[in-house]
Amino acid sequence: MEFQRPFLEEAEKYIKQLEKIGRFEEKYHLPPLQEASKLCESMYSFVQKLPEIITPLNPEELLTSEVKRRIASEAAYLEQRLSGRMYHFDMVTQILNIPQEDITSLHPWLKENKEKTLRAIERLFQSRDIEEHELPLRADIPPIRRQAEEFATTHIQRYHSILGKLLEGLTKAGSYLRDVHAVPTSNERSYFDPRTKTFALAIPQICFLTEDRTLHIRESELVRLYGHEGMGHALQHIMTENNHLPCFLKKSSAATIASEESLTQFYEGIIFEDLKKSPSTQKKLGIEHKFDEIYQEVKDTEQLSNYKRKLFQYAIVVLADKSFGKPDDPETTRKKIACMNEVAFNPRYGLSFMEEHRQHFDSQGNLYADLVSELRYCAQPVRRSLDIFQEKGISYENEGRDLIDATFLRGFWTPIGFVENARWVAEQNKKC
Repeated sequence: MEFQRPFLEEAEKYIKQLEKIGRFEEKYHLPPLQEASKLCESMYSFVQKLPEIITPLNPEELLTSEVKRRIASEAAYLEQRLSGRMYHFDMVTQILNIPQEDITSLHPWLKENKEKTLRAIERLFQSRDIEEHELPLRADIPPIRRQAEEFATTHIQRYHSILGKLLEGLTKAGSYLRDVHAVPTSNERSYFDPRTKTFALAIPQICFLTEDRTLHIRESELVRLYGHEGMGHALQHIMTENNHLPCFLKKSSAATIASEESLTQFYEGIIFEDLKKSPSTQKKLGIEHKFDEIYQEVKDTEQLSNYKRKLFQYAIVVLADKSFGKPDDPETTRKKIACMNEVAFNPRYGLSFMEEHRQHFDSQGNLYADLVSELRYCAQPVRRSLDIFQEKGISYENEGRDLIDATFLRGFWTPIGFVENARWVAEQNKKC
């Protein structure tokens, strides 16, 4: 694609101004109000000038439609912060660019997958040995912390080396993992730092103690996190940085986070499929004798985790829905609980959820934005894009995988833009 277009240069100017305002706001805890207001007006004026493109037919239309969507989202977010208005449900989903179809599909998916998830729970109970308790690490005790750090470091570096070589042989994208450092962190959650090109795996997530006080690794969790942070976040940042792209596609923001999380969920699953097809890699990791057990547990746990995540998201949608009535009305509460319990396993789920979040409303009856923003995890641009590639005869293997990985991991797109880009690439490379 040729990226030298006047509208892209103007968009780059806005993105850089937003970054400058963001850094100022981070330091002084308030934005430069006059400059931010002028920027907001300029961005809205810019968006108005761009044409409305429903289905992009060439690279210029693809970039035009995405830059219009992106700058509109950035302007809405900035305006919201400047206005002091309450965040309502539609405003949050607009800023995050969450497709409405992914929100409305939550309830049908839960109904369709309830029995399947119940079977997965039964398999986990029958196959999982829970007689030996996993004890949490006492990281506040210096000797235990040092022991856990050394233990985790050894395993993380070994897995990084072995899994990195596996991926390098499967996809051209895998070669970028050589630029990434893998380290342990005492944080409760793992993360990727694009500035240092380091993905840090949380010791509490991958290590545990047994009752005899010996340290153990959760192999499945270490592999999953490698897929999430390494194949997902790390590769997306590094491949984006190393490719010639317009400025706005090189910057992650609230407008693109839903696509980023859809991508990491995808690679969490892919890495186990890659391992399943490579007994030699299982052997190098020392898990070949129990990989079948690990794999089945992962698939069942994945089914359960997906169900719990989507149930949580659906509960947020129900909780935020003003059509049920006023939040503090007992009849409203009763109806919302009934909706949640229809697809929940625990008959107390709806009541517990309502009690936990009953105070999470503003004075206008809007559910708090930080809770609504959890819906970013329900966006499904990767699944839709894979379907598009499949329709064009491009499967996720060999050269097809190289193409799909490069498409998915280059650039930070809104969910709609992510799918539009995949459609254009698939059309250019179709096999049927």
